[in-house]
Amino acid sequence: MLDALREDAKRQNVSVNSLLNQILLTYINYDRPMKRFDMMKLPTSAIKRILEAATDDAVIEAGRTTGRDVPETYIRARWGELTVENALSFLKVTAEYSNRFEYSAITHDGRINITITHRLGAKGNLFLQSFVKAIFHQMGVSPKFSSDENAVTFELQ
Repeated sequence: MLDALREDAKRQNVSVNSLLNQILLTYINYDRPMKRFDMMKLPTSAIKRILEAATDDAVIEAGRTTGRDVPETYIRARWGELTVENALSFLKVTAEYSNRFEYSAITHDGRINITITHRLGAKGNLFLQSFVKAIFHQMGVSPKFSSDENAVTFELQ
């Protein structure tokens, strides 16, 4: 086990101690709480193929139901209440630890622009847009969306 840690630390150009801290943070902040949702780890390519095999309506519904269910429970368990700030924190934590998408946010003139970049293709956009829409719908917030094949961008005021 120690040899594997040393090898990975060397490859990532960090100390073994730093690597262990990263591993523990991933467990504490993501893997451990997600166990209650029966989370599976699948390659992105597999998720992309599953999405491509589904109808657009099924993908949208999957995003909507998942966005209503998992995030609210996680947010309330971790931060105590469902707020815009906590929803954005959830998306950031998910991006950081799940490796499904990248999250970036820019605040300008009282508006927050969030971009979720992914490798899930057009159906991934449908899923992620429905997922995000469902999270914020529970708070009465309607993000403004735009997208391309590998990114979903939305704005909050």
